[in-house]
Amino acid sequence: MSEEMAPPAPEAEPSQAKAVDPRLRPIILAAIGIFLLLLVAWGGNLRVNQTRISELERSVDALSEAIEPTVLVGDHAKLERLATDIAKAGGYREVTIADNAGQIIATTNATRQGKKSEALRVATSKAKAEKQDGQIKIRRAIVLAGDTRYGNLEVVIAE
Repeated sequence: MSEEMAPPAPEAEPSQAKAVDPRLRPIILAAIGIFLLLLVAWGGNLRVNQTRISELERSVDALSEAIEPTVLVGDHAKLERLATDIAKAGGYREVTIADNAGQIIATTNATRQGKKSEALRVATSKAKAEKQDGQIKIRRAIVLAGDTRYGNLEVVIAE
């Protein structure tokens, strides 16, 4: 028998990655480093903003509890002065107090005085912040004697 020998198959050349030009390596590493630095800065900024919102919500919770004695008196002039004092002391853009129906009874914004606000008709027992029109609005219910809802408190802060 005649065995024919097939010609040997050509060996596959090992794939070699092209070497990066040594002059480009520092540029690539610097770009990666800058990207990682920006990513860390962005994440840190996001965390700071979340912490700020949380602190603002807690401060409005405390304010809501603190104005209870003045609300019980029912003196709208005192509530008006209190809203103004709170706004000045806290550096807030606007402080508004409304009754249960959403009727604004005290505010630092004279154009809103005596008007109804649907947003202030419903509020939670824990302060909740929302961003709106470049401002942060924080609303919380004013609760008397542990379970009687009197109205709502709204604090507006420039973002």
